[in-house]
Amino acid sequence: MTEIEVTDPIHPLFGRRFPVRSIGAPERGAINVLVVYRDYMTLRIPLIATNLVPPRSAMPTKLTFAAVTELITLAEQCEALCPSHQVMSGSDCRPIFGSPSATDSRPSSKR
Repeated sequence: MTEIEVTDPIHPLFGRRFPVRSIGAPERGAINVLVVYRDYMTLRIPLIATNLVPPRSAMPTKLTFAAVTELITLAEQCEALCPSHQVMSGSDCRPIFGSPSATDSRPSSKR
């Protein structure tokens, strides 16, 4: 029995190998390969996602142009909310972890 490997990095079964049950007839425009999964199930995997088709030159991505644009806009907004220069002393400085605070209700031997 012949095996195939899922070579498309965005396919959920990427990197897995499966025994081939059948491949559609190429003259009918076969676009799927049927593989054996766990000895009792058959999975249909797009032929283009396997090593039966030469690899594509461009790396596929799930990100669209609109999604990347939205991410950049969001990152620019966050930059305004999170200043790159933070005060290292004074009342604006965050307290050091482990030191007692005014709101600490635990009993202390130093009090």
